[in-house]
Amino acid sequence: MTPLRFASGALLLAFAALAHAAGPEAETDALSPQGVSGEILDIAVEHCRRGEQHEALAMFRAIRDQLDPPQAIRQLILDMEASGCNRPPLAEGASLRLQVTGGWDSNVSQGISARTLVLGSGENTIELTLDPSYRPRSAAFTQASVDYSLVLPRYGVNLQVALGQRINFGASAFDLRTLSAAAAKEFTLPAGTLRAQVEASNIWLGNVAYQHSENAGLQWLYLMPTGAWLATLQSTAVQYVTQPLQNATVWEMGLLREWRLDPARSVHVRFNVQRDDAHSTRPGGDRFGYQLEVGAVVLTHGWRLRPQLGYSSWNSAEVFAPGLLDVRRRNRLRQAYLQAERPVLNDKTSLVLEWRGRWAKDTVSLYKYQEQMLSATLAIRF
Repeated sequence: MTPLRFASGALLLAFAALAHAAGPEAETDALSPQGVSGEILDIAVEHCRRGEQHEALAMFRAIRDQLDPPQAIRQLILDMEASGCNRPPLAEGASLRLQVTGGWDSNVSQGISARTLVLGSGENTIELTLDPSYRPRSAAFTQASVDYSLVLPRYGVNLQVALGQRINFGASAFDLRTLSAAAAKEFTLPAGTLRAQVEASNIWLGNVAYQHSENAGLQWLYLMPTGAWLATLQSTAVQYVTQPLQNATVWEMGLLREWRLDPARSVHVRFNVQRDDAHSTRPGGDRFGYQLEVGAVVLTHGWRLRPQLGYSSWNSAEVFAPGLLDVRRRNRLRQAYLQAERPVLNDKTSLVLEWRGRWAKDTVSLYKYQEQMLSATLAIRF
């Protein structure tokens, strides 16, 4: 008899002794199939779940060989033995990231570039001069954010919580605070991986609740030596606390293709189509559009550079305001973005420099605007 076998026999003798002390009926029950599926099996299963391999596997072997359990219990034992009783940690891959940013924004208010607004049509048009409060307001800003992510390997779930605060100097009415929570799970497919994610977020504007949203989406990723394919499908319900007429659900489907030119360079193209369903009588009704994006990643002299250009276009289904603004909204947005990042001090601390430009044109002059932003961020991972 091997030492492992002897240990299992001793454990079973101990259980038998405890049952005998309780009386003949208890002894019979403990060694019956019902007894095996109760106390002894429960203890063996608990050993396995705690990762105590030697105790668990020895007990499973003794139960299977000496007590002749019924087929259902035997199958359970085989399944747990196949797992190896390797207890996964409750949490691994936990990370905390802190980001502190300073910068300047040419249009923190998203003020419009137009100075007048034309109402009516034909001979009944009226041109109004817009109040200066509609004009863009520039400001320096500081921003801090923290996000915590946690991987639960036992369930295959990734959790993340993020909190951010942006303060605009001299324009506190446009300060932003954000809070979000997300959960994601990945599945391995014959070709690539599938990621399912849900997220909820809230935004406060000037310390007043402004918007909350719920998002659910799927991402399919397929990696190749020469690049990758990424397909996305998502739905986002957006509610505006103070402007409920703007509430909507946005449906989006997209495809990205990346090409790796060499170990230090890659380029990508992304194309998305969108449907924006209004929940109520939003001016202009539903919207339909698309987005196109091209970008690259370049590693050079310790920096990671990410230039990117984007263009989006959407049209409203109905006239914006019959009798006043007899046009359907046609919105065109051009975006340019450049990010430069490099490690500083150590591999857990990085400096991120960004420039972003946005130029929006719209058939309704209230939505024409321009914006440029410069920022420097220190990001630290713990």
